[in-house]
Amino acid sequence: MDDLPPEPTPDNEFYDGNIPSITQSDQIASRQRSQNARALQEEEYDTNHRRRGMAIILNHENFELMSKREGTNRDRDAATAVLTSMQFDVRVYNDLGRDELFCVLLALASEDHSDCDCLLVMLMTHGDDDVLYAYDGPYSVDKLWESFMGNACTTLLGKPKLFFVQACRGSTFDKGVKLGCRDLDSDHFSSHKYVIPTTADLLVMYSSYKGHVSWRSPRGGSWFIQALCVELETNWKHMELLQLLTGVSRRVAYDYQSNMPSKGRMDAMKQMPSIVSMLTKLVYFPLKLCS
Repeated sequence: MDDLPPEPTPDNEFYDGNIPSITQSDQIASRQRSQNARALQEEEYDTNHRRRGMAIILNHENFELMSKREGTNRDRDAATAVLTSMQFDVRVYNDLGRDELFCVLLALASEDHSDCDCLLVMLMTHGDDDVLYAYDGPYSVDKLWESFMGNACTTLLGKPKLFFVQACRGSTFDKGVKLGCRDLDSDHFSSHKYVIPTTADLLVMYSSYKGHVSWRSPRGGSWFIQALCVELETNWKHMELLQLLTGVSRRVAYDYQSNMPSKGRMDAMKQMPSIVSMLTKLVYFPLKLCS
């Protein structure tokens, strides 16, 4: 007789070799899997709430010990206009210190978002590898969404939380590479229904790839925020979010290149935005008739 395959075992060095019997916890886990399966059938996030949601713009132009970010107010104003047209409730904060910034985020997380579809936070500042700068000093980039993870903000459970970060992520320049001949012309999910990872439903889009600089024009604003605003303005009513953001990446990658011939190592440089998505469904922004 053929040998039977071995019983599957937990990948755990403390497993003692005994196969556990069916218990009440197993039955609960079985029901859990059934509920999760039903949730998988819902391909889009719920957009039937009364409000689109809050959009927070954290704009940093002036710093205590760092250079002025000229052009950022153009980004702020463009973002305010397009997010307002998208029916977000927009709040703008300028040049906050670290404690002030953390207070704003904590207060936002403590608000009731039950009648909102989602949350959006947009930040424009100086940065480095995993570090962002407030007016008076640095902080970890994770601080931006820390207050909205897991049960930290229960009224946003199961809803998309979208973060857009315009900041350098290091000092590396992207020289680019030639690509042949191309013309570059219910109100919320309750915790007892089913369990989801604490990091679920989060999206972070960075203006550049890890370790690389992010470009900004003193007159025209940053490449990333300007491209994001153009794509949102053009496509938000009919295009799924990740498809739209791919358009942002394409626009930055192909339409922009630094022009600084007097500074050789900074001339003809490129930039590539980076998306980290933990979304579990499709994100749409249908027009709300009564907002």
